[in-house]
Amino acid sequence: MLRTILTTSLAILALGGAAQAADTPLWIWNSPTASNNQTVCFRKNFTVDAVPASAKLMVTGDNHAAVFINGVKVGSSDEWKEPVSVDVAKHLKAGSNIIAVEGRNDDGAAAMVAKIVLKGKDGKTTEVVSDASWKSGEKTDGWEKADFNDATWKTSTAIAKLGSDPWGDVFANAGKPGAGSVIAADNLQLLPGFKAELLYVVPKSEQGSWVALTADDKGRLIASDQGGAGLYRITPPPVGGSMDDTKVERLTVELGSAQGLLYAYDALYVSINGKHGKNGAGLYRAKDTNGDDQFDTVEQIKAYRGGGEHGPHAVIKGPDGRLYVCAGNHTDVPEGIDTFVAPKIWQEDQVLPRHVDPNGHAANIRAPGGWIASLDKDGKDWRLLSVGWRNQYDIAFDTSGELFSYDADMEWDLGSAWYRPTRVCHVTSGSEFGWRTGSGKWPAYYPDSLPSTIDIGPGSPVGIEFGTEAKFPAKYQRALYILDWTYGTCYAIHTEQKGASYTATREDFIYGKPFPVTDLTIGKDGAMYVAIGGRGTQSALYRLTYAGSESTAKAAPLTVTPEAKLRRSLEAFHGKQDPAAVKAALPHLGHSDRFIRFAARTALEHQPVAQWQDQVLAEKSPLARINGLVGVARVGDKAVIKDKSYAAALELEPSALDLTAQLELIRAIGLLTVRMGLPDPTTAQKIAVKFDALYPSNDPYLNRELAGLLAVLGSPMVVQKTVERMGAEEIKAAENMEPLVKRNDGYGRVLAELLGAQPQAQGMQYALALSAATNGWTPELRKKYFTWFIDAEAGGKGGNSFKGFLRVIQKDAMSKVPEAERAALAPDKLTAGVKKAPPAPIPTPKGPGKNWTMAEVEPLVKGKLTKRDFANGKAMYQATQCAICHRFVSEGGAVGPDLTSAGTKFSPKDLLESIIDPSKVISDQYATSSFITKDGLMVIGKLMGEENGSLLIATSPLDPSQTTLVKKDDITTTAPMKVSVMPPGLLNRLNQDEVLDLIAYLISGGNEQDKMFAK
Repeated sequence: MLRTILTTSLAILALGGAAQAADTPLWIWNSPTASNNQTVCFRKNFTVDAVPASAKLMVTGDNHAAVFINGVKVGSSDEWKEPVSVDVAKHLKAGSNIIAVEGRNDDGAAAMVAKIVLKGKDGKTTEVVSDASWKSGEKTDGWEKADFNDATWKTSTAIAKLGSDPWGDVFANAGKPGAGSVIAADNLQLLPGFKAELLYVVPKSEQGSWVALTADDKGRLIASDQGGAGLYRITPPPVGGSMDDTKVERLTVELGSAQGLLYAYDALYVSINGKHGKNGAGLYRAKDTNGDDQFDTVEQIKAYRGGGEHGPHAVIKGPDGRLYVCAGNHTDVPEGIDTFVAPKIWQEDQVLPRHVDPNGHAANIRAPGGWIASLDKDGKDWRLLSVGWRNQYDIAFDTSGELFSYDADMEWDLGSAWYRPTRVCHVTSGSEFGWRTGSGKWPAYYPDSLPSTIDIGPGSPVGIEFGTEAKFPAKYQRALYILDWTYGTCYAIHTEQKGASYTATREDFIYGKPFPVTDLTIGKDGAMYVAIGGRGTQSALYRLTYAGSESTAKAAPLTVTPEAKLRRSLEAFHGKQDPAAVKAALPHLGHSDRFIRFAARTALEHQPVAQWQDQVLAEKSPLARINGLVGVARVGDKAVIKDKSYAAALELEPSALDLTAQLELIRAIGLLTVRMGLPDPTTAQKIAVKFDALYPSNDPYLNRELAGLLAVLGSPMVVQKTVERMGAEEIKAAENMEPLVKRNDGYGRVLAELLGAQPQAQGMQYALALSAATNGWTPELRKKYFTWFIDAEAGGKGGNSFKGFLRVIQKDAMSKVPEAERAALAPDKLTAGVKKAPPAPIPTPKGPGKNWTMAEVEPLVKGKLTKRDFANGKAMYQATQCAICHRFVSEGGAVGPDLTSAGTKFSPKDLLESIIDPSKVISDQYATSSFITKDGLMVIGKLMGEENGSLLIATSPLDPSQTTLVKKDDITTTAPMKVSVMPPGLLNRLNQDEVLDLIAYLISGGNEQDKMFAK
C-alpha cells in the first residue's frame, strides 16, 4: 500500500513520488512458478533527501541471493534461513538510489524477499520492502548499476507475505549470527580480558568453506577453500572497526584446495590436498613477478601421492629459515628425500596379530603413516624429520626453537585397548610416534617411539599456532593454541620445560556451539584470526584481541635447558654417518631422560651397526642395554647377532627392574621376535619362566605386555592366568570428557553413553593376546574365553569399530581351535539356558508412500520442521533400516557415514539430497571399485588392504568381513563405481508426516529435547 508521508529530515520516496509505509515485505519472483537452476534479477529505485544515520538491509533468497546498492555488492546468502544483514547507509546518497538483487534457484520453490529500515538523524524510521512493484528480468551486463535501463523489465509476481509457509519470518533473527550456523562473537566463551569480533561470513556458494589461513607482509590474510573455490585475500578493518569494512578479494592465481598456506620470502607456499584445476596434490610456490599485487607464476615444488583430509597439510617457516611441511597418513613420504633424519628402517613391528579396521578405514596404509619434513625456501634439500603420525594437521615452533604438533585420534576405536586420544606432541629430530593401522597402534611407553606432551581426548585436530607474536599477556604469548573442529574449541596449551622435553596443562581459550574451527594465524597487528568451516559447512572469520589490564609487552624467549642441549648435541648425528657418533651416544643410551635415550639410540642407528652392537649388548646399565637391544633389533643382521641379542636379554633380571625398564625390556624382546624371529625353544622357555614370575603384576599396562609376550613365547601358564583376569581388571579413560559432551549434540551424547558404559578395553587386549596363544588351553578355559566375547559385545558401548574388532579377534582365535571343539563353542551353545528378550519388531510405515523427489520434499522441510513427533521419527529411522549401514549416536553399522552430527554439519537440503539421490556424491571413504582381472573376472567391492601380493576386497556392502583375495598382478583395470551402495527410494514407503519426522529426528541427532519436537 502506498501513501503520502510528511516531510522529515529523512524522506524515502518510491517511484512516482509516493512513499512506502511499513508494509509487510513480500516474497517475489518473476512468475508464479520457478524453474530449476533459474536466475532472476530484481531492481528497485528509491530516493532519499539526505544520507540516513543508518540503513539496515535484510535480504535472502531461496536458494541464493546477492544484493547490490548503487552497483556495489554489499552481501550474499546461500542459505535462505540466514539472510544478509548489513547497514548500507554508507552506500547511499542524497537523491536517487537503486537496490538490485540477484536471486538464484537450485530446484523446487523459489522466491526473494528484501527490506531496508532507514533511520533518520531525528530517530524516525521508514522502510523499503520487496513487493510486486519491483522490476524483474534476466541477468545482463550492468544490470545492477544505477544507470542501467530497465524499461523493458516487467513487474514481479508476489509469491507470499513474509512469515508465510514454507519460509516463516526469516528476518526475525537477521543480524544475529548465532541464530543460524554462524555463532555471534558475543556468544563465544572467552577468558577474561579477551574480546572476539566476527569479521566476515563467507558466501558459501562463491567462496566455499575456509580451512587454511596465513598472514602476508602487509597485514592482510590469505584463506583457502577446502574445495575448488580458490584463494581469498582479506584486509581486516582496524581493531574495533565494523565487519562491513572487511575487504575480501579472490586471488587470480589458479590455486586452492589447500590445507596449508604460508606467505614467506615474497612468495605464497600452498599445500594442495587434492586436485585443483590442473594442479594435483603437492607443495606449490606462487610469486608476484610484475608488481601488480597478484600472484602470476606458479611452480610445483614437490608432488605428493595421496590427498584428502588425511593428505598434505601445513607449511610453516622455522626459526632456522627453512620450511617445514607435514602430511597425514594417506599421503606417502614423497620421492626425492635427500636425508632421512628419521631412519628409513620403519616396519609394522607387531608382536601380536594385527587386525585392520573392520570398517576398512586406512586398511591398506602401512608404516610410516603421517610424516613431517623440512626443506629450503627453494624446495631443495628435503629432510624427513618425523614419522608415525595419524593425521596431524599443523605444526608450530616455540621460542626456543622446538617443534610441536597436534595429532588426531581414531574415534572409531573408542573403548578399545589401542585407542589413543588426540594429543599434543613434541616433535624432536628423528622421532617416531607409533601410529599403525587398526589394532596395531603402539602404546605411549614403547621405547622405539615417543610419548605425547599432553593428551587432549576425542576430537578433530586442525590448526595450531604459538602466541609468540600476539599482543597478549606473557602467559598467552607463550601458549600453544590448538583447534578442535568437532567440539568447537580452541585450547591454550601451557607448556613447561622438563628435562629434554616438556609437560603441559590445557585451558579452554575459546569455544562455542556451533564453532567448527579450522585454522588460526597471528596477524601483523598482533591479533589472533580464527576461521570456522570445513567439509562444506558455513565458514566465517573471527578476530581475537586482548583488552584487559595486563601488560602485553614482548615476553622473553625460553632458554634451552641443559638436557635439551645434550639432546640436540646427539641429534646432530642424525641422518649421517660420523666417526664421533658412537662415542658420543653410548654414554647416554641409558639416560634417565627418555628423549635423550631416544636421541642417543637414533644416532647409533645411523652408524654402521658393527661399530656398536657388541658394546650395547655388554652394557651394565639395564636401560642402556635394553635400548641397545631395540637398536640392534631394528638394524642388526639376524644371522650375526640374533642369538647374542637373546642371550643379552636373558642376562637381565626383570624382577630387579623398575616399571619403565620392565616395559621397555618386554618391547625389546618383542622386537627381536618380529625382526629376527623367535628364539630357539630352550631360550624361549627360559625367557618365559622369568616373565611368568612377574605375571600378573599390580600394573595393568605391564600385564598387557606380559600377556602378549608370554603368549608369543608359548608359555603354558599364560592362558589360565589371563582368562581369569578377563573382565576383572579395567583401565578407565584418564581424560575428562565431560566438558565435551555439551559442545556437540551428536558426538556429545555418544561420549556420555560411553562414559556410562565403558567397554572392557583391558579384556579386549587380553583377548587379542590369547588369540596368539597355542599352549595351555583346556575345554573349560576355551569356553570362558569365547563366552567373554558375548558378554563384552552386549555390555559395553564403544566407537564405530569396537564390536567389529571383537568379532575379528574372535574369528581369528576360533580358526586356531581344533575342528572337533568348535561346535561346542558356538554362541548358541555358550548361551544355552540364558533367556533372551525377543528382538523388537521393525516398525512399518503407515503410508501411503510416493516416489518422493527433491522438488516435492524440500519445500515441506523448509516450513514444517516444528511440532514434529520424536517417537515417530525414531520409528521411521528403524523402518527404513538406516541403522544397518549408518551409525547414529552409539548404534548401527559403518557401511555409510556416521549420521550422529549430520544436523550440525549439513543443511536439511543436503541431507535430503543424500537420501533421495545417494549416488550424486559418493565420499571416497565409502566408495567401492570394480577390479577386472586379465582373465575377465570382475570383483566389485571396497579395498580393505593387501596381503602377500593380493588385494583384500570386501565384496558385501553390509558385512566388511566378507572378503575376497585377488592377486595384484592379475588386475588389469581398477575403476571407482559411480553408483552408491545405498539404494535410492528409501523414503518412498513414507507419507509426508513420516518423512518430516524422520528428517527432524536425523537433524536433531536423536535429541528428544530439540525445539523441533516442542508441542
